[in-house]
Amino acid sequence: MRLIISLTFFILLLTQITYQTHADSDVWIVELDEKLEVVVENIERDYPFVEILYTYDTLLQAVAVKGAERHMEDLHQEEWVQTYSKASTYTAPQIQNTTSPTQMPDYHDHQHPYTGKGVKIGVIDTGIDYNHPDLTENYKGGFDAVDFDGDPMETTADEGMPTNHGTHVAGIIAANGSLRGVAPDAEIYAYRALGPGGSGTSAQVLAALEQAVKDGMDIINLSLGTDVNSPDYPMAQAVNKAFELGAVIVAANGNSGPEDWTVASPATAKNAISVGAAYTEIELPFIEVFDEEPIPIRSIPYSEPWDFTQPHPIEHIATLEQLPSSIHDRIIIIEKKHYKYGEIVSEVSQKGASGIIIYSDEEDDPNTWDWILSPLPVAYITTEEAETLTTNETWLETIYLKDENNIASFSARGPVTADWTIKPDLVAPGVDIVSTVPDGYAAFQGTSMAAPYVAGVLALLKEQEPDASPQTLKEKLLTATAPFEQDPSSQGSGFIQMDNLPDQNYRIENEAINLGKVTDSTENHKHTITIHNEDEAPLNVTWNIPRRQSGLNWNIPLTTTVEGFSKEDFEIAINFQQKILKKGVHEGYISLKLNGEDKQLPYLFIHDTADYPKITGLEVEAPPFDEEELQMKLYVAEDLKALTIELFDQDLISQGIVLESESISQGTFEKSLNKKALESGIYEAVIEVVDDQNNTLYESKQIMIP
Repeated sequence: MRLIISLTFFILLLTQITYQTHADSDVWIVELDEKLEVVVENIERDYPFVEILYTYDTLLQAVAVKGAERHMEDLHQEEWVQTYSKASTYTAPQIQNTTSPTQMPDYHDHQHPYTGKGVKIGVIDTGIDYNHPDLTENYKGGFDAVDFDGDPMETTADEGMPTNHGTHVAGIIAANGSLRGVAPDAEIYAYRALGPGGSGTSAQVLAALEQAVKDGMDIINLSLGTDVNSPDYPMAQAVNKAFELGAVIVAANGNSGPEDWTVASPATAKNAISVGAAYTEIELPFIEVFDEEPIPIRSIPYSEPWDFTQPHPIEHIATLEQLPSSIHDRIIIIEKKHYKYGEIVSEVSQKGASGIIIYSDEEDDPNTWDWILSPLPVAYITTEEAETLTTNETWLETIYLKDENNIASFSARGPVTADWTIKPDLVAPGVDIVSTVPDGYAAFQGTSMAAPYVAGVLALLKEQEPDASPQTLKEKLLTATAPFEQDPSSQGSGFIQMDNLPDQNYRIENEAINLGKVTDSTENHKHTITIHNEDEAPLNVTWNIPRRQSGLNWNIPLTTTVEGFSKEDFEIAINFQQKILKKGVHEGYISLKLNGEDKQLPYLFIHDTADYPKITGLEVEAPPFDEEELQMKLYVAEDLKALTIELFDQDLISQGIVLESESISQGTFEKSLNKKALESGIYEAVIEVVDDQNNTLYESKQIMIP
């Protein structure tokens, strides 16, 4: 069976988004229905103008080949071709740091006796500047899955949009110079899967992941992602298999927060250690408004830092056409309306403004705007906040308020659709993180920065217990966490507690109480956790009775002593009273004491239904070798009775219904579209779904028709 598969495009999990600009590529990934060696022999014999670049035999059965489209058109018709995809890349503007750090941080906890010595860490990213003085000693090699060679250097300016993300990630893990990473003696291997501008395809990421597994990496860091919230997306499945083959996989949770259900693959993989971004102390900018609550500044990525220390006059502009010829030293306030983000930035910056505040209604999510590099600070506020500001003030004064022990607003939240598991698994430092970049140092923020911090911590644990399995290391890591005041869907088990790790002599197996979806037929559920005592002294385990909740009764284990070097199973039973149990997401923590030390276990379940996205990953692509059709692909989170998608142009005029179907099963759904019926451009897709409870729900998403 021959199928055309839509490529998944991976973006760096800094607070950023990609521009969708195709770059030409002659690299194809062909999945096979035949034995790999037989196919290789056939290609070499029958297709002399097609070059085999890479063979996959660990995470999937496939070959990466390079050849002109006219040659590939013949090859794709072979019986042994299961699926094929052209490996295109997207480009993205790179975040630039405007200030040079004056003091180099030391992320290594000197209370911990280990430094990661002898532990192999694979960084699947944009490559690494292995000539950086803080990285050259620990860099040991790697692979380039973009150019398919052995040189995983970052993209340089003469090769396209330059990158620095992988170098920043590597520095957090194992820099050892002026800046010291969490595990300063760990061995770093670079796997370049993201090319110019910092984006790449699922084919490239899979090639990098497979090579990292073959190279025997102990830990693999994935600070990249898609927009698909699914536990069984192909990349998530590959991550699970890599974990089973012996590699600990750390994945950034994504930067689409603060809404729930925004976690995306590969962080949705069951076996991945998914990491959100948090901070213990930070100063955040707010706009001071007379006799009103301060308005938070939500800075737009790629804009200059909002660091005003003096008051500035503000000017509220109704339309771009009404911009005065000179707006020097003023902060312009304007509604987003129909304007493109880049259009607003370009027009206002040319007139000499000091900053821009853009406001819009809640349905216009700034995460969907096409961000560009801005020479000015740009912030987003809501329509209500803009009205409060313009009614009460003619000057803008920025104040800075301290915040402690919180989750970064951009950090993506869970849970995962379809299996309803808690993600992220934990949170780590991810705001204003200074690390290495080509030719120097820079401060970035994002879950991309939190994941390598955790990868470094795992390297310390791996050196301490070199024979420990990935599952054991994961359990030890999550045992050394403590939650902030937020819910599990934003932080999992909580913030990593480095102080606890050196002397922690127990671990908890299966600590996340994922209860799934509770329907009217569900009366009770049991969950077993196992506590491993890794010390000779007895371990006293005391359970605290949970707070009473309407419709929910907990049956908690009795106080128990776990003898030295042994383990004990604890069964937690939950009884549901359907008639009085509220619908929606239920989450919180069950607390216990281990030799007097507090520990909280996250739980989460859904009763009947919840307001989660039923459709994710909607995209339209032009299949190779086909001039007549387009391919629409999406992921369905649960079985649906009906699904309708209608497209609207930029003037909100309907361009017709492109999908109308009944009895849609959970999983990936594809449909062919008539290419001649749709002009290329950006459309608003209005999605109507009817779920299994006969509820009619609506979602919308911007898509691009090629």
